[in-house]
Amino acid sequence: MTAGVTASSEPPRDQGASARTQIRGSSLLLGGQSFSVLVNLLVQILIVRYLTKSGYGAFAYMLAVVAIAQTVAAFGLRHGIGRFMPIYEERGDLAKAGGALLFSLLTVLSLGVVLAGAVIVLRGVVAGGVDTDDAVTLLTIMIFLAPLFAVGMVLDGAFAVFARPRAIVFRRFLLIPILRLAVAGVMIASGAGVIFLAAGYVVVELVGLAAYAPLLLPALRRRGLLRHMRPGALDLPVRELLGFSAPLLTNDLSAAALNFAGAIIVGALAGAQEVATLRSVFPVVLTMGYVLTSFGILFIPLASRLYARGETAELNHLYWQTASWTTLLAYPIFATSVILAEPVTELLFGDRYSSSAPVLAILAVGLFLNTAAGHNGVVLGVFGRVKFIMLVNAITVATNIGLAFALVPAHGALGAAIAIAIAYMVMNGLRQVGLVRQTTVRAVEPAYVAVLVTAALVTVAGLAVQLALSPPLYLGVVLIGACCTAVFLSVHRYLRLLDTFPELGRLPLLGRLLRAAEGAG
Repeated sequence: MTAGVTASSEPPRDQGASARTQIRGSSLLLGGQSFSVLVNLLVQILIVRYLTKSGYGAFAYMLAVVAIAQTVAAFGLRHGIGRFMPIYEERGDLAKAGGALLFSLLTVLSLGVVLAGAVIVLRGVVAGGVDTDDAVTLLTIMIFLAPLFAVGMVLDGAFAVFARPRAIVFRRFLLIPILRLAVAGVMIASGAGVIFLAAGYVVVELVGLAAYAPLLLPALRRRGLLRHMRPGALDLPVRELLGFSAPLLTNDLSAAALNFAGAIIVGALAGAQEVATLRSVFPVVLTMGYVLTSFGILFIPLASRLYARGETAELNHLYWQTASWTTLLAYPIFATSVILAEPVTELLFGDRYSSSAPVLAILAVGLFLNTAAGHNGVVLGVFGRVKFIMLVNAITVATNIGLAFALVPAHGALGAAIAIAIAYMVMNGLRQVGLVRQTTVRAVEPAYVAVLVTAALVTVAGLAVQLALSPPLYLGVVLIGACCTAVFLSVHRYLRLLDTFPELGRLPLLGRLLRAAEGAG
């Protein structure tokens, strides 16, 4: 579907209002996700240190298989929900809005169950690359995460359209991480093994989905959607949804390939221990991706509404303000992962994972550039440029897998990390070209370039200090703090902190400092 852009008949809107709504709501999500990141990192540290390296490698390998299956099961329909439900609601077509949600939920659940069954039938082949006794049993249990994850993604998209970020925060960023931590704690306390961990993850996801049940029906009723989701009143926009979502499945497959295909290739060509070397540090750099994800939950429906109204200037502002915020918020993770790669890796996972330090630094470069580019792929999707998106995704996946097969036999996990980082660079370079040629959003914003250049220069300077002096870890933390402060001071005025968060201006000391800084800027 290529929805036509129509001029809005409403009075002129406050310039930047959508960006403020996006950033404020996304900040709540990011706050919840920050808690989730810390808890999940603690879970990662516990299971990596407790399990044998081959045991953890097998668990990480099965999670990678689940991620690919989950992506296929979701079938890109979360993108369709985020785009079409707001547009249908703007047009007053509630029958189609409700039908879109119901069709998406039934489709992803059915696909997930079928895929899980197929993987179980072929479990010997799928798990054959991992040389551990528990591999087949692990896969048989963990594959049921695929349909559960897929349903959760669609429901997250629906609650974003409902503008209910608190519900998403509770389920996705509070309940599930805490329950996973409990599972890891019980495993360690009882002396159980990786099979217990796998079964615990499945139970946690079931509980997480159940948490949405008492919230979903009231939300549907308030928006007038529930009365349209019954026989006789249903209007299932199957053709529109699949016509848009199925091509965008390549978006999700591309992301899954970047994040998980490397682990599968490493497992097949280099063994479970090299999978552990690669995947042990992945949660650290993926925290940058979580920043992008948090801002994307509300970005998709907001951008879709602006597109439907024809407010192209506001959409451009929304994109670049969001990109600046995701860059700034991801920078501390990036700087730590690059400048302090070796001490941080050994501190978190122990000396036996020291070979993961260069993997961490290389992955950080690719993930940071992806986060700094913002939601370029989402904007292309909102404008209906699905053919271009499919082409970019095909090139990205081919680059990643081709380089991985070329580099992994000689370099193991490090080769996979290099392939992933280069693929991220290729993908975002092509997407930025697509912005200028396929949408009304500018491919480059001068003020944003200053943000990115400053971050790069400060990081290079910090890395030079670290390599030259090799300070103890506590001084390294001070160095990271100095780098983050330098980046913030150089870009704070463009971020319009007091405009976006006027509450800060009412704080006695901080408000005075921010007003003085913005006035000086």
